[in-house]
Amino acid sequence: MPRTADIPMLTRREAVEIAHVPLGALDKAIEQNIVTVHRRRDHSWLRSEDVGVVALLQKTALPLPIAVKRKIRRWVRETEPYRAGHGSELHISDALVVRWSPEVSETVHAAESYARLRDQWIETNPEIKGGEPVIRGTRIGVRGIAQRMDEGDTIATLTEDYPHIPTEAFQTAYTYAKAHPRRGRPTRPWRDADEALDRRGPVPVAG
Repeated sequence: MPRTADIPMLTRREAVEIAHVPLGALDKAIEQNIVTVHRRRDHSWLRSEDVGVVALLQKTALPLPIAVKRKIRRWVRETEPYRAGHGSELHISDALVVRWSPEVSETVHAAESYARLRDQWIETNPEIKGGEPVIRGTRIGVRGIAQRMDEGDTIATLTEDYPHIPTEAFQTAYTYAKAHPRRGRPTRPWRDADEALDRRGPVPVAG
């Protein structure tokens, strides 16, 4: 079994962005001890497989007892139904069978991929743009990227503007920005204006 430190982890808001579930549903699962919260660096973190558990419970659309929800959580951790070739059904009773769908597997895989790419591409450094999250190795703010995409720019358009940045970095930046909205002072439209001037060449890729 991998160490907890080696398991892909997401914040609560990252989890709901990936799983497309209400934050309230996730918080309820945490309160009921259906999923486990890990405290690191002043954040609450969830295992990527627990993101799948919450997504699965959301799809059942049934008021399951807490004991049944915890049984589902144990089943997921013990059998890893999101891995190819693993079992995909849990028989709760003669009348109730929980089936793990390919769609939920995709949610877990998306959570794992996002966690890896976030650590590779997203950087927060007090000496860069006052601590605003940026794409690593540049001054391109992730919230500026998200704003452009919300206003209609595609990843293809962004790649034309920043050919030294891979497409996966833009998608990761968008998800990160949605999960980590700016807090405090109102946004300033001119804040990311300098990003269009950033052409710093190839970005070193983490090994």
